[in-house]
Amino acid sequence: MAQNKKDEENEYLDYFLASDEGKKWYKESKIKSCIETEHPDFIFTTGDNQTIGLEITKFIVKSKHGRALQHLMSIGNQTCAYAQKNHSLNISILIDKWDKRKWCARARKEVLDVFYNPGFWDIYNKNEIKSGMERIIDRNIEKLKQWPHLIKETIQVQDEYFNITITTFPNMNNKFDCVVNNESYSKEDPFDELQETIDNKNKKINNYLKKCDKCFLLVYVPGVSKGNYCHFTSSAKKHLFSSKFENIFLCQWNRCFKNENFVCILKCSN
Repeated sequence: MAQNKKDEENEYLDYFLASDEGKKWYKESKIKSCIETEHPDFIFTTGDNQTIGLEITKFIVKSKHGRALQHLMSIGNQTCAYAQKNHSLNISILIDKWDKRKWCARARKEVLDVFYNPGFWDIYNKNEIKSGMERIIDRNIEKLKQWPHLIKETIQVQDEYFNITITTFPNMNNKFDCVVNNESYSKEDPFDELQETIDNKNKKINNYLKKCDKCFLLVYVPGVSKGNYCHFTSSAKKHLFSSKFENIFLCQWNRCFKNENFVCILKCSN
């Protein structure tokens, strides 16, 4: 099932502390213990009896494709909950698009539309999609309980075709939840939008400092599987951000762990 907010924050913290910068920060801060709180999300006690706050925020760039993916993922996760509640069955769902434009004879303009506007980008009727998937589950319960524990069907909503794959095995993220296959172009270095996210946290710094001596901000950047169609280059280390925090860490999603340098410290001015 989908994680709750605190579970996500704990996962982001573990991910950060597995990085080179996270390990260095933990060691140099002489951290001895940690407690979960709210505003900031975590408070650490150091060897010299200082308290350090760490506020975690998720950055997802504004995108119609990302909004559509998150909308479908939410519906899919609700359907997973439906299967567990009504059939005591843990399932994973994959939602994919059957793009009729790819299979129809078309003019040059339509060919270009396929390549420049791929994937899902509209917000579709939630009840129609959810009820369609629930009906697939209801009539295929016995198939899901037997090998190969897999069903594939297509539903149509608002002249759009959704390929629905349901299995009783966990997804690639080792969870029983919904994954949406979608395509979109990735924004490079969306610094203005990142600054907006930082500004929202800057406004709350005084509340954070009521609970700790100093506070850091960890900005976690999920990957495209969460509808986050953006990426940051090495320019992120040179760009000057406005911050009221002790330091800001930018943590980019890197599930492969090809190296441990997926966290960088942002250059900031007060």
